[in-house]
Amino acid sequence: MINTNVLTAKDWYDCGNENKRSGDSIAALNDFKRSIKLNPHIAAPWIGLAKLLDENNQLEEARQCLKRAVKADPKHLMSRQMLALSQQKLGYVAEAKCEYEHAITLEPNSDITYLGLGQLFEDIGKPEQAVAAYRKAIHYAPHKQDALANLLDLSKHVDISIEIEQAENLLEKLELREKALIGYGLGKAYEQQQNYAAAFQAYDIANIARRKDSGVFNRKAFDGRIEAMMAIFSTAFFKTRQGWGNQSERPVFIVGLPRSGTTLTEQILASHAQCFGAGELSVLTDLATGTPDRLGDAAISWPQNAFNLSAQQVYELGVDYLIASGQRAPEAVHKVVDKQPLNFWHLGLIAMAFPNARIVHCTRDIRDCGLSIFTQNFNTTQSWSTDLDDIAYYWQGYRKLMEHFKQVSSLQILEVNYEETVSDIEWQSRRLLDFVGLPWDERVLNFHQSERAVQTPSRWQVRQPLYQSSKARWRNYASYLAPLINAAQAE
Repeated sequence: MINTNVLTAKDWYDCGNENKRSGDSIAALNDFKRSIKLNPHIAAPWIGLAKLLDENNQLEEARQCLKRAVKADPKHLMSRQMLALSQQKLGYVAEAKCEYEHAITLEPNSDITYLGLGQLFEDIGKPEQAVAAYRKAIHYAPHKQDALANLLDLSKHVDISIEIEQAENLLEKLELREKALIGYGLGKAYEQQQNYAAAFQAYDIANIARRKDSGVFNRKAFDGRIEAMMAIFSTAFFKTRQGWGNQSERPVFIVGLPRSGTTLTEQILASHAQCFGAGELSVLTDLATGTPDRLGDAAISWPQNAFNLSAQQVYELGVDYLIASGQRAPEAVHKVVDKQPLNFWHLGLIAMAFPNARIVHCTRDIRDCGLSIFTQNFNTTQSWSTDLDDIAYYWQGYRKLMEHFKQVSSLQILEVNYEETVSDIEWQSRRLLDFVGLPWDERVLNFHQSERAVQTPSRWQVRQPLYQSSKARWRNYASYLAPLINAAQAE
């Protein structure tokens, strides 16, 4: 048996890494803390702690650990890079840029730093600077494809004909992950050239590669999840819980399918002086998956354990959400917008915890929405997004669930249609502000001039005045989109 009293800071750090590799996150967390206690003046255990917290979606806590890592060793490159990325993810743009610049002074030839800097410039709407950063990342690490893939998406703003040719020569030689990255990027570049046949072929290659890499969509599990939600969150369920929850009217939830106009809707609201756009938060998911710990019963998970939550526990869920979602919001704002589209899965939790919340439900023609989903490199958990038939199937299930919550809960839900917003921005903006309880503010019509960071694929669209070309985009690909066209016709 090891005598823990003689272990050094490095020993505890090594134990932390070993426990992390074996999947024991709690033991790893404690090991890193012990290492820090023995020697708080080295960066490595702070980084280990930050990685664990980040994986648990404790982003602010991770950021604070990375600050301590930088303070412990100001010349530690990884600490600077990770802190920059952490600042960026949480919307601290100036601080992130400062950390990337520090990292460049420490190591001028780091592709990781330039990749992060390019993504930051994209977030704040500076395409020329983004391209310059990506080109440096490619120069310093020509065997990596992330920077090239990101650069291909900027063909509308900068001449990248050399990189397009480079990507074409690479595509068939790449492993699955990189093939997907470059395929999506080439698709966007070809689309910008109005070469729609080549664009769809590139998108198809990307989706096939991603599906092989991350697996196919499990329709049976998807249907089971919907049926479970509908069975649990019934009219009777909510009737017996009337008066429960936190009465705050501060939260606004924007839900819908990805690419349905959620970023545009948030950008309009966030341009109001009394409203803060918090971005796509994971807070509701964290609270839902954390309910077994809250109940002290690991045997039953969410949503089955919704029956077991007391009125006090539901109220506390609301308090915890308000704290987590409002960390970056100025105290003076009246509304905080959470635009995680897939929060439609959590409408049961919202109805329990925030009976006075406003829900903005974004809708869009499934032919355009589905095509747009098909052209984006979503994370591996969204396996439904790599196949047009699966996208149509998912759309039908999500609509069924949305309709259920409209019927059984007392949630206040406003439907905002993308095509109608593009056609009449002022009318839709007035509807939005009236619905969430804010006075009219002309600045919302100039949403594209906002300097806030936007970290979704719609970052470039919402930095331009509204344009009509995104409506009926599907017609350019009509011969390939039978599943989406059939879904639209069956509506």
